[in-house]
Amino acid sequence: FEVGVISIEQNEGSYVLPPGIVRESLQGSTTVQQQNEQSVTLSVINLETDKIRAIYKNISIDLRRFKELKMFMHLEEIKTTGAIAEGDMSAVIRLGTDLNDNFYQIEIPLKVSTYGSLDPLDVWPEANNLDATLEKFGKIKLARDVANAPINELFTASSGDSGELVLRVKGNPTLSQIRTIMLGVRNNSPLEKSAEIWFNELRSAGFDNDGGWAAVISADANFADVATLSMTGRMQTVGFGNVEDRVSQRSLDETKEYDISTSINLGKMMPKKWGIELPMNYSVGEQFIDPKFDPQYQDVELAAIEAANLPSNLPRGTDVSR
Repeated sequence: FEVGVISIEQNEGSYVLPPGIVRESLQGSTTVQQQNEQSVTLSVINLETDKIRAIYKNISIDLRRFKELKMFMHLEEIKTTGAIAEGDMSAVIRLGTDLNDNFYQIEIPLKVSTYGSLDPLDVWPEANNLDATLEKFGKIKLARDVANAPINELFTASSGDSGELVLRVKGNPTLSQIRTIMLGVRNNSPLEKSAEIWFNELRSAGFDNDGGWAAVISADANFADVATLSMTGRMQTVGFGNVEDRVSQRSLDETKEYDISTSINLGKMMPKKWGIELPMNYSVGEQFIDPKFDPQYQDVELAAIEAANLPSNLPRGTDVSR
């Protein structure tokens, strides 16, 4: 098991960029320098049946604002160890809070590229591309709980097409708190196999760019020198953010609130000769917060949870503050 890097600059003649990928350019004071484009490689020798070898990286990211997870992958045989057939090896990608008890797992059967080819579509076959819809991740967790399956075992959701990715879940991961990512390879063959796999351009794509709005209304009234009344109302919908906010910083809650305050001088209602000053102040306010995502699942919309009618350890629905 070896981990390495292959790049366009160090391996020219045996490496090509994935389709649609353009090398970045760094603008200098007098020159424009193209940046190196590279992929991480995993080489396995005599990998046993159903065994996985992988690398991982610790990160911290919230993926709920994105729609898709994408990546290019390449599989080739190691000439000195024998041939491999299509489907013998699968790419395994895990995302979660940890890699043992709480994670989502994606598995994709890989197509073998022609050894030595420099055709981008042959080196990076479309069948090997990771193209996962992030919305499905939370839904498989919901489907597992509806089926009352154990959470400490891998639960599988498959489209039924062996050529497509297989999505699994274990524990209670959430796309709102991705802490680690694993990239690996599994041997699906009944025999020991050797191969090299390249991973390139793991990325999230497709912002949930639906904007929200916010409004504030206020009113003040004076009743001579007897009383004053102030009223304020505010509403903010899902997707609203300040001008300087990133898309990922936009609100995921719908908020409604109001405040009413009044001040009355009761002494003005009494005979002046009594000389009584009796001020009275009263105020009332409430805030209603409707979250987009369920507070327990965190990456499943509240409407889907309510439709499934699942029990919860946390309060659901509108959060009211007074």
